[in-house]
Amino acid sequence: MIEIDKSISKRSILLIIYIVVIFFVGIIFVPCFEVWGPEKNVSGYSYVFIFNSVVDRTDVNGFLVLYQIDYLRIAYTIGIITLIFYSVWRLFRLWDKEDSR
Repeated sequence: MIEIDKSISKRSILLIIYIVVIFFVGIIFVPCFEVWGPEKNVSGYSYVFIFNSVVDRTDVNGFLVLYQIDYLRIAYTIGIITLIFYSVWRLFRLWDKEDSR
């Protein structure tokens, strides 16, 4: 009979942590420019919950402040996080190979 190993591996925990971190970066703490006026003047830079970028608006000189998502910073952040987690994943894989010898 085949015995199933029900233990949780280090790599599956790492994958869950990676998904949670990407969720926080892509949904909870989204980098945005605070833009107002017809010339699209930037009044600040902040990290907002993605759904507040539509709802949470203030008034500057009679104009509504809109949040413009900084897509380049999100791409760089997700890329760097992915490289870090991929490196750790490879280390775990290497250690598992060495332990099996």
